[in-house]
Amino acid sequence: MLLFARLGHYALWDDEAGLALSAIGVWRTGDTTAVIGHNIFAYRYGYELRNLHLRYVPPLPSYLAAPFVGLMGTESLPARLPFALLGMTCIIFILWWLARIRAAPLTWILLGLAIVGNVSLFLYFRQARYYSVAIVASVILVYQYLYWEGKRRSLILFALISLCLWASNYLNYVALYTCFALDYSLWQRKRRPLQWRDWVALFLPQIVIGLPIALIWNPLAAPVTPYDAPNGVVDKAVLFWWNLRDLTRCEFGVSVLLVLAPVLFMFVRDLWLLRGSVALLLYLLVTALFSPQSIPLSYDADVRYLIPAIPLCIFLAVAVIQVISFKKWWLAVPLALIAFGTTALQFTTWRDLFGRDGFRSTIVLYARELLHPLDDPYTEVAKWINSHLEEGRSVWVVPYYKAYPLMYHAPKAIYAWQLSYPPEPQFAALNPIHFQGIVPPDYVIAFGPIVRDTIKFLRDGEVFGVEYKQIETLDLFWRDLYRPELIWRTFTPVTNFDRRSEAIYIFQRVRPPLVTMNQTG
Repeated sequence: MLLFARLGHYALWDDEAGLALSAIGVWRTGDTTAVIGHNIFAYRYGYELRNLHLRYVPPLPSYLAAPFVGLMGTESLPARLPFALLGMTCIIFILWWLARIRAAPLTWILLGLAIVGNVSLFLYFRQARYYSVAIVASVILVYQYLYWEGKRRSLILFALISLCLWASNYLNYVALYTCFALDYSLWQRKRRPLQWRDWVALFLPQIVIGLPIALIWNPLAAPVTPYDAPNGVVDKAVLFWWNLRDLTRCEFGVSVLLVLAPVLFMFVRDLWLLRGSVALLLYLLVTALFSPQSIPLSYDADVRYLIPAIPLCIFLAVAVIQVISFKKWWLAVPLALIAFGTTALQFTTWRDLFGRDGFRSTIVLYARELLHPLDDPYTEVAKWINSHLEEGRSVWVVPYYKAYPLMYHAPKAIYAWQLSYPPEPQFAALNPIHFQGIVPPDYVIAFGPIVRDTIKFLRDGEVFGVEYKQIETLDLFWRDLYRPELIWRTFTPVTNFDRRSEAIYIFQRVRPPLVTMNQTG
C-alpha cells in the first residue's frame, strides 16, 4: 500500500519527466534521443546535448522505463511502475536475507517497523528516476560481498549487478566501491581473500562493458555551463557537513541511533556497528568529494546521491536498538515505534534539536496523504493545454524546467524557446520556434514569482508589434511540493499563498509580430 497506492496520481516533476521523455526516445529510436515528436528535450538550454542525444547521464533507467511508456502511454503510472516494482524487489530481497541468516524474531519485527516507518525509502522507490536501481543494486551487492562463498561464477554475477549500478549512477558506484575497498582492506580480506583469478572475474566484465558505456554517456565530456561554479576544499567540507545534516532532515535514518552506533561498539565490541558506521561516513565523504553539485549556487545537499545508504541507516538503527534494549521485547518494540514512527530521536542543529518541522510522525502524514492526495500544478496546466490548445500551438514556459512535465503530459503543444540563439551546429536544422527571441510563441505560461519579470518582458515585446494578454490564472500554488526529498516536500495542501505572484499565469498572443524579434536585436 505504501509503495503502490496512488502511484500515478501526481504528474511527473521535472527530473522524472526528463527520464520519461528520454525513455520515449529510446522506445522510438533505440537511443537516448532528445527529439520527441515536434519537441526537443533541451535541459539547461541544450548545454547537455550532443548531436541531439542525451550523452551525459547513465542510460539504464531510460531503457528500463522505455517499454512501459512505449506500450502503456504517457501517464505517470507507466513511467513510475518499473521503479516501484524494483523497490518491491528490494524489500523482498531484504526479507529473504533475514531468512537466509535465520534472524531472530525480534530482528524481523524491528526491521519491519524500520522499513515501514522510513517514508523516504518509499518516496524514492516511487519516482521515475534511477533511485530504485541504485538502491536495489547496492543492497544485493552488499549481500554478495558479505556472504561470498568462494565461487567464481558468483563474482561474475557480482560484476553484472555492478554494471547495473554503474549504468544508473556513476557516483553511487564509486562511493560503494570505495566502501568495499576500505572494508576489504580492514576486515573482509581476513575472512576470505580474493585470488588473482577472482580479481579478473570481478573486473574484466566491468571494464569490457562499463568502459563503452562511460565513453558514450560521459558526464566528464559535458561542457561547462553557467550553472557550474567551481568547488574548493572548503566547499567540499561544507558539502560533507550538508550531507550529514540533510541525511537527518530527510529522515534517511534515526540520527540519535546513528550517532550511538560507533559509541556502543566501544562497549559491546559488535564489529557490525563499527563496519556499518565507517561505511556510512565514507559513503557521505566520497559523495561530497565527487558530487557535481556546486556549493556557491546551493543551499542544501543533493541528498538523492545518498539514497543507497538508506538501508544501511536502517540496519544500524535496528542493531543499536537491539543493543540498548538488551534484546528485551518489552523495551525494544516501544523504542522502535518511537524511533521509526516519529521524529523524537531526530536532530539537525542545536538550535532546532527535533528537526526542521518539529515533532511529527512522518509515516502518519504520508498515509494521510495517500488517502487524500494533493493537487499538483502540472496536472492542472496539462489539462488546460490539452483542452484549450490546438495541435502544434507554441508555448513558452518559465521557469524553463517547468516545461518538461508539460512536454510529457501535454505533448500536443510545441514548447518554445528551449535553446539559445545563435544555434550550435547540431541545432541548425531545428524549427526556429525552439530558439529564444526568434519567433514569438502563441502562449506564455509563468509559474510563480517569475511572472513579474515575465510581464515586464512581454510588455517590452510590444516594440516588435507583439502583444500578449493574460487570459487565465490557475488558483494553485506554483511549486511542485511532492518531490521525494522531505526538505522540499509537504504532506498538506498549500492554500495560503499570494494569488498575485504565487499561482500559475497564462498569457496569449493577441497581435502577430510585425517583424521577427531578433531582427531588432
